[in-house]
Amino acid sequence: MAAIGRFQKGDDIFYAKVVDGELFKLKGDVFGSPSFQKRATNPKGIKTLTPVAPSKVIAVGLNYADHARESGKALPKTPLFWLKAPTSLIPDGGKIEIPFQDHRVDYEAELAIVIGRRMRNVTANAAA
Repeated sequence: MAAIGRFQKGDDIFYAKVVDGELFKLKGDVFGSPSFQKRATNPKGIKTLTPVAPSKVIAVGLNYADHARESGKALPKTPLFWLKAPTSLIPDGGKIEIPFQDHRVDYEAELAIVIGRRMRNVTANAAA
């Protein structure tokens, strides 16, 4: 199965399709209809990055009924939003750094949605 990821080699940051451990650099817009190089890029010295470089991360809390119950909290009438620093994202296999004043990390898998332009009151069809 192929996947698309974001990578860095030296100063070069690029997207590539990963097929059986080989990288094929993307040409064009990653969110459009990209094409890919025919020859694989040598993976030596390549670092895996986060899927995108966000300008901000907006988080939504208690958005799953099971998570609210697990936390011992009632489901809120309106969503709970807060901001996270863009540096809070780490790539697969990245090192989790715990600030010295904290003694624990509340870890969980997250779902991320990339929104490429400003939106407000958008219908599901218009957002697709």
